[in-house]
Amino acid sequence: MKKFTALMLALVMCFSLFAGCSSEEETTTAAPAGDTTTAAPSGDTTTAAPAEGPVEIVTATNTTFATLDPALMSTTAMSYVYNCTGANLFSQDASGAYQNELCESYEVSEDGLTYTFKLKDGIKWSDGEPLTAEHCVFGIKRSIGYGPMNAYAARNLTSFVVGAAEAAEQQLDVADMTEVGVNVIDDLTFEVKLLEVHPFFHKFFAGNVTAPVRPDFAVEHESAWSVDGTIYPCLGPMKLESISAEEQAVYVKNENYWNAENVTLDKITWLVMPDSTAQLNAFKAGELDVALNVPTEVSTNAEYANMLYKGEKYCSSYFVLFNGGPKNTVPALKDANVRKAMILSVNKEVMIEILGGGSEFIVQLDGFIPYGFEGLTDDFRAEASYHTYNLEEAKKLMEAAGYNENNRLSFEYLYSNSQFHADVAQMLQQFWSQIYIDVELKSVEGGVFYDFVDNGDFTACRYANNDSTDPLNFFKIFTTDAQIDGCQSIRDDKYDALVAEAYTITDQTKYIEKLHEIEDYMVGEQAFVLPLFTQVPVVLVSEGIQGFWTGTAGAPDFTGVTFAN
Repeated sequence: MKKFTALMLALVMCFSLFAGCSSEEETTTAAPAGDTTTAAPSGDTTTAAPAEGPVEIVTATNTTFATLDPALMSTTAMSYVYNCTGANLFSQDASGAYQNELCESYEVSEDGLTYTFKLKDGIKWSDGEPLTAEHCVFGIKRSIGYGPMNAYAARNLTSFVVGAAEAAEQQLDVADMTEVGVNVIDDLTFEVKLLEVHPFFHKFFAGNVTAPVRPDFAVEHESAWSVDGTIYPCLGPMKLESISAEEQAVYVKNENYWNAENVTLDKITWLVMPDSTAQLNAFKAGELDVALNVPTEVSTNAEYANMLYKGEKYCSSYFVLFNGGPKNTVPALKDANVRKAMILSVNKEVMIEILGGGSEFIVQLDGFIPYGFEGLTDDFRAEASYHTYNLEEAKKLMEAAGYNENNRLSFEYLYSNSQFHADVAQMLQQFWSQIYIDVELKSVEGGVFYDFVDNGDFTACRYANNDSTDPLNFFKIFTTDAQIDGCQSIRDDKYDALVAEAYTITDQTKYIEKLHEIEDYMVGEQAFVLPLFTQVPVVLVSEGIQGFWTGTAGAPDFTGVTFAN
């Protein structure tokens, strides 16, 4: 801790010489993460023939297995594990391009309000039962009626599907959802009716919350079955062999998977290993074949140069969320100028230097939307930035709000338990201390962190969002109706209206202009969030492994993995 603090203070002193010299309109020069190049794992470049014998991989997740229910999938770590067994109508490749998976084809009505999906014929669950449209409809309706715990996951369904909002509010059983616009047409066909035209609605069927499930194992309104040791059928490339929620989950190849002939992986074991340093040590000891969560400084260590993996494209934002909603207990956080002061006081260059030491795996963000999305003439993120570091201006804003050395603001900052999040929290604590703010740090286990956040039980917290679908999805998660009623951290009628307007625009130029307008209001004017960076996952892959890749949300794909001979 002393070494960390000393480095922090030294860098702050160095960078403070340049404080306040940049204008707020200056755009960032950081490149999108996907546009940089790094050394590929040696296993991806070798031409050696695959080794004979079963392909078995050991990797790790950084949280306990809180839930693997697709209806409740709102954490990155659990979605990574779920991807082994899950399948949906569409999937994405490493570049983010969509491709058919369970879906044979789909049609959109002339008015854009009805989507009709046709499944591929002959698809089976891992236990041999045929996939039907009924399973798709049950999965969607079950997600809608699950209850408030999955308000985040089901937001796109409750916002756009006919009757879904009412069914969610009443937590209806699937059998009672007669007014919900999701219906079976025949064994392989179902339709979804929308309240209004949605520019990219079909893309939601590459996620988890719309995944097919069966009523014989997916109990309505609860998820214990997904992690309590029950062996349930799946549609993905792997099937569950065993699970202990606090220790590990083991999956083996699903011979009934529709594309099983292209799956080379025979077995994968996911160990519970929250500590990133522990994952690094386990990788060095040969106990992990792939380490998905290691300290960021590994990316600049020459010892690992041939084992570093960096995905082709990664759309993610790491930011601070301020709670200005109904459960706010610190009135100062409802003041946009106080929030702006907190943003202006954070020297992101110092933070990123400490966290990454010049690594390409941490990319500064000066706006809410990450790199990787199309803008008007450039990458969307490169077209605007907000609130350049200016400590003196931050102090003036705080003093105007009535704070000074004799009257300091105090509150709690919440983060999920990991050394990386702790490092970020400690730096924020020190930056904010310079503008008369005393922050108490509180960490909770990663599996329950978002329960705190979703229920509004925080004052300020770290937050991250991975989504390569569209920038509008980033904005949508903080509209009033997308958050649990009475627990919203952002509750703003103008913001809601701007997001709603964006969903009605079909002209691409006008659509992007509206997205910039939303961000101008959300970050520039109201400062609802403090954007920090994109934390590109630092992944280590053992030499000799071929065929490993990650998607645009960071999810690892092991299904085509082989070992070089």
